[in-house]
Amino acid sequence: MVRDLRGLTGFIPDWEELAAQALEPNVFYEHWMLLPALEAFGAGLDIGVVLVLAGGDLAGLFPVQFTPSFRNLNVSAVSVWRHLHCYLGTPLIRTDRAGDCITTLLEWLRRSRQARFLELPWISGDGRFRELLLERCNELGLTSWRTDSHKRGLWRQATHATGGAHSAVSGELRRQLRRKERRLAEHGRVEHVVLSPGDDVARWIEEFLRLEAGGWKGASGTALACSDSGRRYFADIATAAFRRGRLLMVGLDFDGEPIARRCAFRAGAGSFAFKTAHDECFASHSPGAILEIDNLTQLDGLEGLWWMDSCTTPDNTLLNRICNDSRTIESLAIASGPLGELVISGLRLLRWTNRRLIKRVSDPTSTHVAS
Repeated sequence: MVRDLRGLTGFIPDWEELAAQALEPNVFYEHWMLLPALEAFGAGLDIGVVLVLAGGDLAGLFPVQFTPSFRNLNVSAVSVWRHLHCYLGTPLIRTDRAGDCITTLLEWLRRSRQARFLELPWISGDGRFRELLLERCNELGLTSWRTDSHKRGLWRQATHATGGAHSAVSGELRRQLRRKERRLAEHGRVEHVVLSPGDDVARWIEEFLRLEAGGWKGASGTALACSDSGRRYFADIATAAFRRGRLLMVGLDFDGEPIARRCAFRAGAGSFAFKTAHDECFASHSPGAILEIDNLTQLDGLEGLWWMDSCTTPDNTLLNRICNDSRTIESLAIASGPLGELVISGLRLLRWTNRRLIKRVSDPTSTHVAS
């Protein structure tokens, strides 16, 4: 367990190898994204990073937060840490050490006196990590509980025989966006721009931050530029990704001025969408939607890139319309002892009872709650 950020810097070479050999890629837990996040958003929280070492190799990395209560109950828990701008909680574990790594983590949990639960929020519900985790829980006699599950859009590289990159984009949507762009072009010069290796990344970063802060996120105080820590965090991760050739940004300009910017990060054979920002004065022309189509074109032209996680909410109609697949995102809780098992059993019963009551209220033909 490492609690001092300075203690983590010595692991960076092994950390990079771990990310490259990960069972499931997660760009949000690579060192150049996690360390700035811990500095920006971890103040005042009881956070540590659990490192699993095997044969001299870094086999797994789990950023965790300790809390004195689980779901408002007076029962301690340790949770894989996610901040506001982290859209996947699947930890980094080496493919060739995955089983042993998960077993070691669960045995550590069982011995720990600091927590009765391990929470894993927003992990991939379709991935190998979840499958191995539940297998090891069964082997060790640990009780697990799926506390949440939802789906979000996933884009996969399609062959031209099946329609290519835009296979899920309806003809009607493409026509609508072309009409809106033509109408915008009647008033000025419209340019589609793409961040290239030789570009001024600092300018792109500032343009994105300014656009996001100028919209509803700025008004509500949730834009990255609304705090020095948020601004610094985005500047650090975008700059680091750019230097590694892993920052994907596209934009839309009007008469030479930015009116929309979109940001994503590459990870192995895939990419993770991050954020889109646009000038709300141009909202009627749908610049954000136009950029999503531009993004698909960009992805289609990148060698070795096969998928994109939309990292969005289930109710994001646009992204779910243009993605040709979906992925399941789950949250799990694992009990480490009799008290934890008792709490999970009670919460399961409470959820079942609530569902039965809701069904009874919504179904006028129902006359009783099944026992």
